[in-house]
Amino acid sequence: MSVEILDGATIVNFLEDEEAFNAQICDRFAHLDSDHDGRLSYGEMLKELQCLRLLETHFGVDVETDPDELALVYGSLFVQFDHDLNGTVELEEFKPETKQMMLAMATGMGFLPVQMVLEEDSFLKKAVEWESAKLVA
Repeated sequence: MSVEILDGATIVNFLEDEEAFNAQICDRFAHLDSDHDGRLSYGEMLKELQCLRLLETHFGVDVETDPDELALVYGSLFVQFDHDLNGTVELEEFKPETKQMMLAMATGMGFLPVQMVLEEDSFLKKAVEWESAKLVA
């Protein structure tokens, strides 16, 4: 984990760079696809969903969340990604849903800089790294 400063523009600009975003999506998808079958099962996707830490904090302090409630939320998110409802998420489904989630984060964040703790392999961290590389170039 690292502490980074970012804003909505960082995310939006990263998403608008189709080449950079597509490369990161493909890498992340391949990383999650542990059995290398070209599809993400619920179990494979669960690791990604758990990284979102939905309903797990209250003002930065972890609180006990009902496991059944979390399972319901994660199941609902999985269905959101599984457009054809075949029980798996293909790359063509993963890409637009991830992009939509990142756009929602950017909108919620606004365009004032925010300091955040980011997972090293998260899409937000990749967006910060992409922006930093653009500034150096």
